Amino acid sequence: MPTDQQKFWEVWGQANGLYSSWAASKNINYYLLFVLYALEGQKAMTQKRICICTGLTKQTVNSVIRSLKEEGYVELAPGLLDRREKQVILTGKGIAYASEFLTPLRELEHRVLKIMGSDRVQQMVDNIALFNTVFEKEMEKDT
Repeated sequence: MPTDQQKFWEVWGQANGLYSSWAASKNINYYLLFVLYALEGQKAMTQKRICICTGLTKQTVNSVIRSLKEEGYVELAPGLLDRREKQVILTGKGIAYASEFLTPLRELEHRVLKIMGSDRVQQMVDNIALFNTVFEKEMEKDT
């Protein structure tokens, strides 16, 4: 019989696998999808903030941002508080590019969340937030 940890890893992995499969079905890189998801709807984000929001490494985010910049989908601007810190901003071309992928993904997520019902969605969000908080506190004890 699987332990709670095994059950958790199975569903966590399955969720990631579903997003990876969805991205592959749309011929988009999984990491690119997550960076676009983080940037969409934001006026500007630092690469550090994108890392925090997506869980991706600094190197991965930097590589994706560099590629997006080369394609004209993002531009970099000096930070408001620290001018050495670069803000990543979707260009008009980038907004259209992101929408091409994110609109159908958000529609899919909306259908799924509607089927689940708002109470279950809220419980899921609350439980994941609690897991993250407890995990972070316990992780700090190990360092």
